[in-house]
Amino acid sequence: MKKILKTAAAVGLLAAAMNLTAFAGEWKSDQTGWWYQKDDGGYLKDGWNWVDGKCYYFISDGYCLVNTTTPDGYTVDGSGAWIINGVVQTQGAEGAQNNGNEAAADAGQNTEAPAGDQLALNGLTFTVPVGFVKDDAASDESSTYFTNGKGVIAISSKDIEDAEQYGTMLDEYSEPILDLAMSQIGTPTAKDAKQLPTGIWYCYQYDAEQIMKIQGTVYIYARISNGRVQMVMFMGDLYGLTPDDVMMSYLR
Repeated sequence: MKKILKTAAAVGLLAAAMNLTAFAGEWKSDQTGWWYQKDDGGYLKDGWNWVDGKCYYFISDGYCLVNTTTPDGYTVDGSGAWIINGVVQTQGAEGAQNNGNEAAADAGQNTEAPAGDQLALNGLTFTVPVGFVKDDAASDESSTYFTNGKGVIAISSKDIEDAEQYGTMLDEYSEPILDLAMSQIGTPTAKDAKQLPTGIWYCYQYDAEQIMKIQGTVYIYARISNGRVQMVMFMGDLYGLTPDDVMMSYLR
């Protein structure tokens, strides 16, 4: 289950944090590698871009990375396309290409975080609820996972590359950007805007059967704030808490 949630977070964060503009142009190559030249004579560079429905990572001089792990930890194949578990990820596809359930991480991989401890998570502060521990095996530099054995809370915060160049556009168009990003996970069964102590978040609900092949509901709260894409995901038994309870009382 945690591996599936981690994949969902990667899809949503990556889609929202990358440049979502559609470019016209053509692929070109030389002895060094491939690059994508836009119709205005410039070229794609400095991060992720969708090209013809697939996602590629371009370095500062414009060349596309191939057969490697990108600087932010994702995998690309021999053509440069982003892959998960060997499967090319396509724009608009519903969810990640995963099958079955993943067992919970062994207790030895978890870090005890006593209830009430406050953890700083790249622009957010999270108070750990009673019964939850940090899952070190699932967590990485942009996402932190907590589990009680039956439920999962995943908090993700990723800086948007070159956010300052967009000025106020990130705030003005945050909702459609997030809608597009969340569509990479699947089709939400419900969506709502919620005013919380930390500001306005957009709450997306998903049928877990549709996107993960397991029973239940997945809740994802998302926003763009201070040049970051932030997501909080909930699934399973939260020991009497609701997702709104956690967002209202445990997150700052």
